[in-house]
Amino acid sequence: VLCMFLAMLPLITAATRVWEMPIPRWISCFVALLMLVYGCLRSTSCQSSCSANLQGLLPSFAVLMEVWYLDVIVGSTINEVALDEEGVFTNVWLALHASLAVALQCWLWLKKYRSTTRFNFSSHMALSWQSSYFFCRAIDLSTGNKEWEAERQLDVAISAAVAFAVAALLPLTVVWFIGRERLFKRLSDWVEHRRKLQEGAFMAMLLDSYVVEIGQPWWLSEAEAASSRELASWLPKRKGKTEKESKHQKKTWSVTRSVSVPNEDTKRPGFVKGRVVDVADDGKSFCVELPDGKGMQVHRNQQVLPWPELLEQGRRTLRCVDWASQNEELWMDSHGMGYELSRPLGRGEIIDFFVSHSWSDPPAQKWKALKLVAESFYATRGRYPTFWVDKVCINQRQIADGLRVLPVNVMACKEVLVLCGPTYPTRLWCAWELCVLLSFMHVQQALNQLVVMPLSNPALMQLTTFNCSVSSCYDPNEELRLRHVIDAIGTERFELKIRQLGQLILDRELSSSRGLLVDAVLADGTDGTDGTAVATATAGNTVRASENQGDVPNVLPPDPSPAIPDVPVASVSVKISDGSTVNFDEDLIIEI
Repeated sequence: VLCMFLAMLPLITAATRVWEMPIPRWISCFVALLMLVYGCLRSTSCQSSCSANLQGLLPSFAVLMEVWYLDVIVGSTINEVALDEEGVFTNVWLALHASLAVALQCWLWLKKYRSTTRFNFSSHMALSWQSSYFFCRAIDLSTGNKEWEAERQLDVAISAAVAFAVAALLPLTVVWFIGRERLFKRLSDWVEHRRKLQEGAFMAMLLDSYVVEIGQPWWLSEAEAASSRELASWLPKRKGKTEKESKHQKKTWSVTRSVSVPNEDTKRPGFVKGRVVDVADDGKSFCVELPDGKGMQVHRNQQVLPWPELLEQGRRTLRCVDWASQNEELWMDSHGMGYELSRPLGRGEIIDFFVSHSWSDPPAQKWKALKLVAESFYATRGRYPTFWVDKVCINQRQIADGLRVLPVNVMACKEVLVLCGPTYPTRLWCAWELCVLLSFMHVQQALNQLVVMPLSNPALMQLTTFNCSVSSCYDPNEELRLRHVIDAIGTERFELKIRQLGQLILDRELSSSRGLLVDAVLADGTDGTDGTAVATATAGNTVRASENQGDVPNVLPPDPSPAIPDVPVASVSVKISDGSTVNFDEDLIIEI
């Protein structure tokens, strides 16, 4: 399709000049024909051995574009000079420009440069010649060297010629000013960011597709349970149910039971377990019955939105919090003020870190880890990073709407900062955030977008043995919704992805040559230590804090060279500084 579209360019420009003398545009028409043939042969319907042999006889598409460029430059220059009008300067300038373009193109072909390099230079020369052509046309019109019909407005023609010249020169100016590699990098980042947002919206749609069904468990908060009333006083009367509806309810109940649900034997603090007995036809409310016969009507919109609407909602509500707006008190618990500390994103701004953490982990350790990450970021970038934090960036009065687009928020950030504390591997929401990152990319690619700060030694090891059955959420209803989606993905596949990622993180932690993780953040000695160094590395930069738990120093020494090679080994011999040698066999290495 692209080949056929580009073939229209030489065909349209040459159609009105096929019989223009002394150089007609027959070459451009022939090039357009070959482009159409090239596009047909590349289509899936024409894939055969004969078409493959025919493609081998045709010149490359880049060569066809280069020939078209030369035909436009040479043909237009000769035809313009052949008009024998006044204005020798403009004719000489166009002739010199065309000669330079032909010489450059022949030199590129002679030196056998790559097609991408040739096409880049040819495009520059074609655009610059086109700009020169219109500038010369404007000069000839303004000086009276070019004939012009009296009834037509001359000033409009001059303005149009200048506008065309500037428009042709604008792409070159942008490339020269920004730089080709820098421009391509920005375009690549922009396309990649849009792709990630769309992937996040798709995962949000998957999470949003869960709807409450009759017969499934539902947990009411203790406050809601206290305000419940007798079943007969609030349950809507649904008269005249057809046999079809009754069969549908039985079928729904059997489907609901087949889905993994939170452990019913475990009492959830602050919640009372009930059962959904009726769902409104519009899906905006449902009725929950408690074991004592009482119940209440829960109002919750269950409209399933398509991913483009979820993407728009995520973009509209996306916020970030600056490092200067945070303090240690903010991280003490999940309650309290915080939303007013966040701000909407600026135009073109991308959040640096999505903070994935558990509120049950020690807040002091998380704050120290965040300080280290912020100072490390400032040392390498010259500014402090921006963060996405659930407490601050989700409106606590509309938590359900915020969680609805959580995958969009994950993918909207450049990197995911994991504060891996003792309870992190047991939080299902944390595992879901990692799963969002892993859903559309290879585990190794996801690893490159993770900055992990281990707050305890066993935490990373728990990720390598992640078990969905022992993970939970504070809200059992949210846990049930997540488990529905995880069952749709495949529980074993979900667990395997988390375990693979945890193993790669652990391997990178143990190998300082990999560089992302160095030491655990053990400020309070929770692992039986009396406080160790705080360290991490981001984007290939390893940063180490001092043993002192005070302020992070400005100049931090680099990590030592790795002592253990990053290859599978059956045994390792370690030479001690006193000259002795200690041997580690395979069994001991596995145990370590």
